[in-house]
Amino acid sequence: MAAENQAPRDAKVVSLILRSLGIEECEPKVIIQLLEFAYKYSTEILLDAVLYAEHANRKNVTSADIKLSLQTKVGRHFVPPPPKQYMNEIAVTVNSRPLLMYEDEILLQVPPAKLALFGLEYSVIKKDSETKRRIY
Repeated sequence: MAAENQAPRDAKVVSLILRSLGIEECEPKVIIQLLEFAYKYSTEILLDAVLYAEHANRKNVTSADIKLSLQTKVGRHFVPPPPKQYMNEIAVTVNSRPLLMYEDEILLQVPPAKLALFGLEYSVIKKDSETKRRIY
């Protein structure tokens, strides 16, 4: 709570937006990343709007320039996912092909998880446990 009182105004606004969406807690890096995205996105929009105003031989940026800049960015930055029906059609065609069967001699044997570098080691901490543990 003390850290939140010392946070910049923009960070507090982002935190309030997250809370309004139902996100009560998050890592501080999330807020920083959202602030960075907002800064970069708004800067790109305004720079493009300036270019559109210059192209129209105007010194001042109008709301039409900003709207045009927003319309050109929306298609690149916020691409909606493909329709569910289209994804189902692709899944049917991909899943219709059988998986390849390999003989046991050809396969690469993976070492046990304890010896492997990619093996994840974790332990479950119970909610009622009050012991403090180091989180990496």
